[in-house]
Amino acid sequence: MRAIILAAGRGSRLGSLTDETPKPMMEVAGKPLLQHQIDAYRKVGVEDIVVVRGYLAERITPEGVRFCHNPDWERTGLLGSLFAAEEAMEGGFIFSYSDTVWRSENARLLKAHLEEKPDHIAVVVDRDWLAIYEGRDQHPVDEAECARVDAQGFVDKVGKIVQPHEAHGEVAGMGGVGAQAVARWREAWAQMAGSALGLETPFGQKKTLRYAYITDLMGHLGQQGVPFSTVDIRGGWREIDTPQDLERVREAIDW
Repeated sequence: MRAIILAAGRGSRLGSLTDETPKPMMEVAGKPLLQHQIDAYRKVGVEDIVVVRGYLAERITPEGVRFCHNPDWERTGLLGSLFAAEEAMEGGFIFSYSDTVWRSENARLLKAHLEEKPDHIAVVVDRDWLAIYEGRDQHPVDEAECARVDAQGFVDKVGKIVQPHEAHGEVAGMGGVGAQAVARWREAWAQMAGSALGLETPFGQKKTLRYAYITDLMGHLGQQGVPFSTVDIRGGWREIDTPQDLERVREAIDW
């Protein structure tokens, strides 16, 4: 199974910090954010790693990975950036947001889950997510991308539309699509992107396919009967979205 790391965006909420340095290359605990992920994937046997670049692509140069480019990175969301690497989806894949750091165990659990249940789509979910928001005033809790599960344990609602009181947990920066679910995944995108409205097709929390989140498509397929499951963790990850997050992660990392 391969990994696709989404590293196309600018990280505008970090302000001038990303004027010259793309967010994935910002240093945390002695190495770039992106290198933390690459090392963690390799530690659990994921060697085929694809990085989707966009903003300041020429400055994102880790060794031993393949690159895809999203030329329209300024006008597409996470889902559009992921599909810039569509050829890498064959056989199932893990995706991760490049502005997160996490224990390699999280990737190991997700990989094992999708290999055992290849017909599933899945997200890693932090059950202890609220602890991260204590004192995190630059990124309020209502901006968290959370998942709600039904009585059978499958995700029935996902994204920033999930209220804190109903959340099973927060999506911890990564998810994936099993080998048997990839065809449905790609077909759903092709059908919408190939329609008369193309990327302006109404879809998801951002109103159009152009700006859609990856979890929008996951939720859509879940509603169509594709098993949408969670891999539960408790801590062991951080998202870097604001200057405050950058300072806090330097203190929090213990992996």
